[in-house]
Amino acid sequence: MSTRVLTSWRRVRPQAFVGLWALCVAFLSTPSSAQTQTNSQSTQRAINFLSADVVTWVNENNCAACHRVGASTYGMAAARANGYDMTVVAANGRTNQANLETLGQRIRNEQLPDGSWIHTGNAFRNEKTSFATFGLAGYDQNVSTQYSSALVAAANWALATQEASGRWVSDHASYPVDHGSVPTTSRIMTGIAQAKQRVDPARAAQYQAALDRAAAYLRANLDNPDTSAPGNGMPYTFQVAWAVVGLKAAGPGPSNANTAAIDTLANRLLTRTSPGNPGWGDLPNAAANDVATGSAIYALCLAGREPATDPRVRSSIEWLKTRQASDGSWRTGSATFDIPTTFASLGLSCYGDFSVHVKVVGDARKELAIGSQQAQQVTFTFNVKNHGYQADTYTLSTTGGLPGWASFPTPVSLFLPAGDDANVTVTVTAPANLLPSLLSEFTLVATSGGAPGVSGSARATAYTPPLPPVTGLPTTTLIQTPAVNAHIIIGNGNVLSARVRDSANLPVTGPNRGVVTFYVAGIPVGGDADVDGDGLFTFNWVPPTDTWTITGPQDFRAVYSGVERTPPLANLLGSTDSRTVIIDEFPHLTPMVTIGNPPAYTRETTLDIWGYATPRAPGAVVTYAAFIINGSTTIPLTPGNGGLVYTTITLQEGPNIIQLTARDSFGGVTTKQVNLTVDRVAPILTIVSPTNGASVSNLNVTVTSSVQDQTPVTVETQWVAKSLLEFGNGTVEHTVPMNAGNQVILVRATDSAFNVTEKLLTLWVDPGQPTVTTNPGDGQLYGPLANHALNYTVNVQSLSATTVRINGGAPMAVARGGGAVQTTLTLNPGVNNLSIITTSETGVTTTTTRTVRYDVQAPTATLLSPTEGGTASGTITLRARVTDNFSTVSNVGFSRDMSGIRAGSLQADGTWTAALDTRELLDGAHTIDVWTSDSVGNSTVQRFNFFVDN
Repeated sequence: MSTRVLTSWRRVRPQAFVGLWALCVAFLSTPSSAQTQTNSQSTQRAINFLSADVVTWVNENNCAACHRVGASTYGMAAARANGYDMTVVAANGRTNQANLETLGQRIRNEQLPDGSWIHTGNAFRNEKTSFATFGLAGYDQNVSTQYSSALVAAANWALATQEASGRWVSDHASYPVDHGSVPTTSRIMTGIAQAKQRVDPARAAQYQAALDRAAAYLRANLDNPDTSAPGNGMPYTFQVAWAVVGLKAAGPGPSNANTAAIDTLANRLLTRTSPGNPGWGDLPNAAANDVATGSAIYALCLAGREPATDPRVRSSIEWLKTRQASDGSWRTGSATFDIPTTFASLGLSCYGDFSVHVKVVGDARKELAIGSQQAQQVTFTFNVKNHGYQADTYTLSTTGGLPGWASFPTPVSLFLPAGDDANVTVTVTAPANLLPSLLSEFTLVATSGGAPGVSGSARATAYTPPLPPVTGLPTTTLIQTPAVNAHIIIGNGNVLSARVRDSANLPVTGPNRGVVTFYVAGIPVGGDADVDGDGLFTFNWVPPTDTWTITGPQDFRAVYSGVERTPPLANLLGSTDSRTVIIDEFPHLTPMVTIGNPPAYTRETTLDIWGYATPRAPGAVVTYAAFIINGSTTIPLTPGNGGLVYTTITLQEGPNIIQLTARDSFGGVTTKQVNLTVDRVAPILTIVSPTNGASVSNLNVTVTSSVQDQTPVTVETQWVAKSLLEFGNGTVEHTVPMNAGNQVILVRATDSAFNVTEKLLTLWVDPGQPTVTTNPGDGQLYGPLANHALNYTVNVQSLSATTVRINGGAPMAVARGGGAVQTTLTLNPGVNNLSIITTSETGVTTTTTRTVRYDVQAPTATLLSPTEGGTASGTITLRARVTDNFSTVSNVGFSRDMSGIRAGSLQADGTWTAALDTRELLDGAHTIDVWTSDSVGNSTVQRFNFFVDN
């Protein structure tokens, strides 16, 4: 992060800046152990850190209306929903759950009567409200609905303050935490979307309209490069991520415009690179940091991108884990650690071991006929996706519906391997003689068997026309029972009732005057159309012991749908009343269930399975026990001695889920499950490099292998190097020592079911340089040759086969072990330079330089005495200087007038001499002939004229 981050956060807490900065520097130097941990382990450590650190900060600063608390609350709530352990005791001596509840309560307590939050005075209202609303949305969705009314109040404030453009402007410039109006808008959108589930249809329509305006604002600014603090741009990575969060909250949008925009932003993130590592920086090509990377991973998760199919997501997750400090936080370059830790944990928890997403496929609202003499049915289709890393079995159940209505899912349980999804149908049966303006909501809940507390849900509505109005006269709904903070015990009956009055304070009585639907913890549990016309909308609710798991303070809400009346009567709008109730656990201990230890992976398709099912409540007996295989095959068993149950089961290839469920005579139910994968297929092993039969020049050979399998695979190379591919797919590189010569490398891939694939890699290994000699040797001299051709031999000593090239000519091959090649060189007069490049089959090269001198020119003589054309008399000494270009002068002779040759004598000064008595000659013109030859046989005669005068 930049210095701007430290400056802006210093304004929040100036008295602690120096100490926190020193602490940050100290932790930056602490080696991280995160690279050895799974996503789940890394996220759990982050939650443990956030839990204590944020609560301590809140207590020290007496402030919860700030970015630290809202963002951390949302992050911790999201992790809780994905099955992370909230019972861990954090550094402040309290459990994660207790700390999370404290944060939610502090946010609620600091809310102003108008539904907003401020920092001090009237400062930063939009920013503080956006973060507080964001935190409450996560708390309401994933922790407890006890503050649903506060969330609705915040949404109402937001509707009154939304600008015409659709945005909520940023009024606090703190880079990167709340920089720009896009993040501010997206956080408030998240709160409105969650609050929409807590209000009547008319108010929900207003909320959706606000979301649609905000989504249009985000779509209009997808390419806005504005970097100013209050601006509408999204050039920064964290702004792109926030835009995905907001668009996701708004829903698909008109003609799926929001979905298309999310896809555009996800592609933008995936193509935005950071030099040196796979994380994300604030801008394209900027150095990666933890806030940008964590927020990008979370956004890509919301966009549906999967690590299994997108290497960029997978590698960035692994890089982010290496950045985690030893205390579980992320703190690079910043004195405040909660924001980078929050977004890192958001991204990682979104890709956790257990996670399930549920959505409606097709129409989420279907119409039934009024006054039909027969019962009617409608069918909704839901999609359930295992968004986790582990296979899981989901118990499917439906809640909601008016009295006399029924709903059931098909199937009732579902087994899904990691990443898979399947469709589930929910059939709704409505009774005969339906009245107008009925609104009956049903929620499909998919509950994880692998991680307690993990579930997903989606809601559909069956109705009779007309739909609830969005304009008309206001109404007031008043809950009658249960009382505020009343206790509702799971397994016991509870009367839920409410009255509705119109704007004239007259009671609204049924039938045909709308429906009151009762929600507990955000789940529609029943409703009433006041068929008896007494003005009391009533439903008797018994929380089921086998499916209801939500306890503690929760929101109880009566939502009147409203009714459309025939003109000139005005429509009656919907209205809502809510209060907190306390849901108590089933008062008896449920049975104890234990499953024996089957292997996690096996090659066998049959398995002897055993377990124990024993009652824990005094006086209870186990009335039912059964193994359930893959959510479909049920094997009822009678517990034997000590509650022992056992049987032989048949498994399917691939992931399997084995559940043992037991019910006692008090109605208590306990289900345990184990995951088991049958893998009868050996890993697909491919040696990527080097290729088989290749020649290598290094005694340490790097072997790259690729593996594909459905279970974790161990790859072993030549018994000396070993790696584990946790997800069964990927590549490994192993460097192994080799001897020279022909070598064989064994690569073995063993999956978790002990299926083995082996590949042999044959290599020729030779790091040595060829040794080269030549015949003739370097610098040899030759005289005239026929056609100027010289026979030339290159001798090579090498373990490997080699090729020889002379002056870039055609290659000449030498077999392994060395040898000689012969060629004919065409010489040019003078010095012939030879570059002999000898390359072994392993790529090692020896360059040898040689010269061959070629002399085809005879020596040259210069007559020094007598001089050319001079006159001599008496006995004289003939003197000549003789030179040769390349050879040595071997013989020099003198003659006069082409007769009487005399041998020349070499003198100390390099000249050649002989005596001549000119008196033997007649006076007049004569010639001196110099006869010369060199050591390679070149010879010539040169003639010089002189005169004799005796």
